[in-house]
This record gives sequence, structure tokens and C-alpha cells, in this order.
Amino acid sequence: MGVGFTEESTSVTAAASAVPQRVVLAARPQAALRLYCVPPAGAGPDCYLRWAPLLPSWIEPCSVALPGRGARSAEPSLTDPAYLSARLASVLDDWADPRPFAVFGHSAGALLAYEATRHLRRTHGRLPALLAVSSLSAPHIDAYSAGLPPRLTAGLEGLRELVGPIPEQLLADARLMAAACTPLLADCLLLLHYRHRTGPPLDVPLALYGGEQDPVTPVPELRAWNDLVSTPADTQLFPGGHTYLQTGTKALVDHLTGALDTVLHRPVATA
Repeated sequence: MGVGFTEESTSVTAAASAVPQRVVLAARPQAALRLYCVPPAGAGPDCYLRWAPLLPSWIEPCSVALPGRGARSAEPSLTDPAYLSARLASVLDDWADPRPFAVFGHSAGALLAYEATRHLRRTHGRLPALLAVSSLSAPHIDAYSAGLPPRLTAGLEGLRELVGPIPEQLLADARLMAAACTPLLADCLLLLHYRHRTGPPLDVPLALYGGEQDPVTPVPELRAWNDLVSTPADTQLFPGGHTYLQTGTKALVDHLTGALDTVLHRPVATA
């Protein structure tokens, strides 16, 4: 899995240049707020393209392209959550753009969004107006090492719990299946590499989202995110499983828009 290198220096150089890249899904320079949507495990920013027409004009929808995912699939995937979240933080807090920003993360993207926010606090950067996390157990309860390995060894049944229905053309072509699974496995490794470091609660408004029938992220494990912030949030559930946002896009975007409308009028916290 991944790209092999014959020279150690080549690998180091590639890793040093492998950073998240901002992707503006719909350019709205007059928008009051930027919303960064961090892709779920194995996915690229294209998974959020449907959000752009559903968001009001005062929100500029953005995402991030990560090495090894989506259009950058030819690059080696990185599985160090500390490295990726620190580089993601520099994308979120753009010195050239003074507008407030918010960040939404689904699945593995939720962990990167959270750790990028913590990195901004440590480095005295601007904090997001809202941190929205979706379909991921809270990182401090050590659920990843318990929940992921059984699914990764359960074959197609376990894979479907993570990604939803698998197209027949993928199942019929081993090379296509490998290409689709490689970034997913990389993000699973990212979660397994993660070790939570305790710290003071984040003083950032939180939004919690999940699927009513999610076999991967039980509701109590989703609610445990409230342990990590100074102001707890209600958990908003939508019909569906771990990939509920594929079918419940409009309902999710509508709720998130309301949450952003509320926090936009609050002072943005600084470290």
C-alpha cells in the first residue's frame, strides 16, 4: 500500500512538500464567513460539491485536498495526524483573509478539524467561529483502536459499514477496488496512529452531527465530544448510517447554516 521510494531523501522531500491545499468550492469574495469542510476517510473535496448551491451567499464553501486522496491520489498518503492537523491549521487561519471561518469535519475529517483547532490555540492563531464534527467517536475515549480493526478484517461487510454501498464495477475490478481502498486505509491508519493528549477544554462553539443508524459511531461516543469543549452542544441525528450525509445533505446543510448564523454574531475567540 502506498508509493515505494528507493532513496530516503526522496521520501523526506516528498513528505515535507505534502501539505493540504485549499479548494474553494464556490468563490464568494463578499461572503461574511468561510466554511471549511474537511473530507471523510478516503475522500477528496469533491464530496462537498453538492453543498455549494445549498449554502446561502454569506457563506463561502471551501474544502481541503489532502495528499493521497481524490485528485491527489498519485501522491503518497500521510498518516501522521499531528503533521496533517498542523498543516491544516495554516490553511484555516489564512493571514490574507481576515474573515471569520468555521470548520466542519466528517469521519476522519472530524479528528483533523479538532486537532487543527487545538493547534491554532497552542500557536495563538485565530480560532474558528464554529467547530462542527460528524460521525466520529470523541478522540479521548480510545474508540478507534477498538472499533476499526474488527471492521478492517471483516471483509466487504465491514467495508460497507465504513463507506456505504460499493458499486458493482469496483467489486468486479481488483485494481479499481485497490485504488478506492488505499486512501480509505490510509485514513484508518491515521486514526489508529492517533494518541489523545489532554488539555483544557476548547472555548469554541461546537456542533455535533451523526446518523441515527450509524454502526461505527454510537451516539454516546459522539456525545462524548462535549467533554472536550467549554460549552456542550446537543447532538443532531439524521436518518442513515455512517455515511448519512450522502442522503441527508440538505437537512444537514440547513441545520449547519442555522448554527453558523447563530455564532456569526458572537465574538470569535482568540487564544
